[in-house]
Amino acid sequence: MLFLLDNQIVDVDIPEMRLERRWRRIGCGRPHAFRANDVVNFVHARLEQARFFVGQMEYQEACDLASLIISRTGANSFILQRTAGGAIEPALKIIPQLVMEAYAVGAANDEGAAPYNQAAPRIAFN
Repeated sequence: MLFLLDNQIVDVDIPEMRLERRWRRIGCGRPHAFRANDVVNFVHARLEQARFFVGQMEYQEACDLASLIISRTGANSFILQRTAGGAIEPALKIIPQLVMEAYAVGAANDEGAAPYNQAAPRIAFN
């Protein structure tokens, strides 16, 4: 399943199974008790932390967070939007699959990366 995590598109196979195998690495505790708001807050904090310390989230961690979001909310994108006041607000969205595929192919072409159906990391935009 294609997932847009702010500015990075990832391909997550069987998100529920990935979450079940890797929830300890994610660091969220038992994710089954998470509600949508808990997921949004947790992922937002992780994205901010990754940007501050590393600059960009690594592909496997992005897949882990995507599996958490998909499993607990059903959304296929998590986007950080800047408000009129300058604050950053997270938003979950469901983007049609055809749009996601076109976006992934475009991102891969822009970056000269592998096509979206490969396991290579892809950056959607900077």
